[in-house]
Amino acid sequence: MIWLVVLAATVTLVSLGVAVAMERQMREMARNLATRGQSARPLTLRFPTGAARELAREASELIDEAYEVRRGAAEERRVLQENLASFSHDVRTPLAGAQGYLQLYTVAGTAAERDECVAAAVERLGAMRGLVDALFEYAKADDGGLELVREPVNVADVVAACAAERYPAFAERRWQPDISLDEDVVAFTDREALARIVGNLLGNALRHGAAAPRVALRRSTGKGEGGREEFALSVANEAEGLEDIEAGRLFERFYRGDAARRAGGSGLGLAIAASLADALGLSLQAAIDGDTFTVTLSGPLAAPGDQNNV
Repeated sequence: MIWLVVLAATVTLVSLGVAVAMERQMREMARNLATRGQSARPLTLRFPTGAARELAREASELIDEAYEVRRGAAEERRVLQENLASFSHDVRTPLAGAQGYLQLYTVAGTAAERDECVAAAVERLGAMRGLVDALFEYAKADDGGLELVREPVNVADVVAACAAERYPAFAERRWQPDISLDEDVVAFTDREALARIVGNLLGNALRHGAAAPRVALRRSTGKGEGGREEFALSVANEAEGLEDIEAGRLFERFYRGDAARRAGGSGLGLAIAASLADALGLSLQAAIDGDTFTVTLSGPLAAPGDQNNV
């Protein structure tokens, strides 16, 4: 009987030892979890059972994910603050100009001078309105709640209509755009959103280009995702100051190089186009080659049965 008592006592002591060790390990893991987000140290285990290792691994993965989310959010806040500072500067400039002309109006000596002051103030307020409208449009395109009406759309017709709308602006600059469009390029997409993308690309070429753009719409010779044929619409033009531009940032909101900033605009045109393209399942890419800037919109052509998948 004595050996049974000894065995029971030994088992009890071992159990207590394990419980104490587990308790200490859990407390240490809790302390490590509280500080790991800052130090990124691995969780240490004094009593590495299988369950404890699994718990530590899962906890580490969750902490790593949370750390990446926090870091990404911090970078987003930094970029947003920079962008808002840039946008604020661009809004204050026409607003200050309008205010200055209105002050001049109060001391103008003739009716003609007052008319000039009013016209100049209205022009600058119009520029500010354009900036605010662009910001609102970007927010609407980027919030994920944009309502799209998908239907078979002839892309060449949309491009031609957008170019025709801007003919007076091209004529004013004495530009004759080189436009080459493949016929029967039909995409299953939202006509209005597609037109907005194309319009923004042409508007960007008008605002920042140094020569008439070259616009080309082609059916792809290969197959895209899902084995579908694709189309590619490119808008290319020569521009100054491209050495100051980071092509990878051109679709960021408010991003503009120094030369682009001097040309005016909100810095949101390409960002809006990129958001709309993403919502439509299309791809928008930018490339700089020497003094030539090219933006290419691509995506799948419409296929039989698309109308039934709305």
